[in-house]
Amino acid sequence: MVLDLLKNRITAAKVADLPRGRFLSSPITQRLVFLFLLLLIWKLIALAQFYPTYLLPGPDDVLKTFVWGFTEADFLMVIFESLRRVILGYMVAVLIGTIAGLAVARYSWLDNTVGASLTALQAIPSVAWVPLALLWFGISEAAVLFIVILEAFIPAALGVRSGVMNIPREIIRAAQCLGAKYLDLYVRVIFPAIIPQLVSSLRLSWAFAWRALIAGELFVSGLGIGQQLELGRSLADMSQVIAMILIIAMLGYLSDNLFFRSLENYVRKTWGMQ
Repeated sequence: MVLDLLKNRITAAKVADLPRGRFLSSPITQRLVFLFLLLLIWKLIALAQFYPTYLLPGPDDVLKTFVWGFTEADFLMVIFESLRRVILGYMVAVLIGTIAGLAVARYSWLDNTVGASLTALQAIPSVAWVPLALLWFGISEAAVLFIVILEAFIPAALGVRSGVMNIPREIIRAAQCLGAKYLDLYVRVIFPAIIPQLVSSLRLSWAFAWRALIAGELFVSGLGIGQQLELGRSLADMSQVIAMILIIAMLGYLSDNLFFRSLENYVRKTWGMQ
């Protein structure tokens, strides 16, 4: 009896230690199953007609809008124009933010004034700057770029400031004792030390830039994802609205996973952080 009980326990332990199916444990498979379940729930809700079709179209209707938009309409040009605006504004914002962050970290009086103001400005939603931008620049692309730059440079500046402030003072003093001064100190010591923090800040700035871009494009004329969202709303074309939202989500996912996350992992491995 005792031997049988021990054998049963050993067998149960071996079964518990068996590895789970590799197919279902794959992250890609889990994401695909999750997306399939979302589409299924969406389809069932659309079939139940809790809302009229023009308010909640099904996945098949949105797919038709995708096909029409990329074959007959100008969805590709819309995406290109939005990417052009956000990349231009993002590059300017990163440049301004890096310079501002270095200056704030270098001078305490700037940190006490501008640094504190940056934290307050970050709490302001991007849509709150739209009336100001429209009054200053009119209904133009300059208004959109102003909102993108204003929203994206703040995370970059705060990230650079935090990176510099977190450098141990001993490293700075050691470099200065070895003869590093002014620009040489920044090139050889400070910039390499803040790169991990800078990459994380660039990733956050990109997310802020996208949000600011859509908020700005909603109120200006021309081509762009935000304009297409507003056009779909004005025409009561919910399929187009959902299609634009999905395009925003896909572009954000691709840029974050294919570029920023890969860059962040590479920097962490190179700097010995993981």
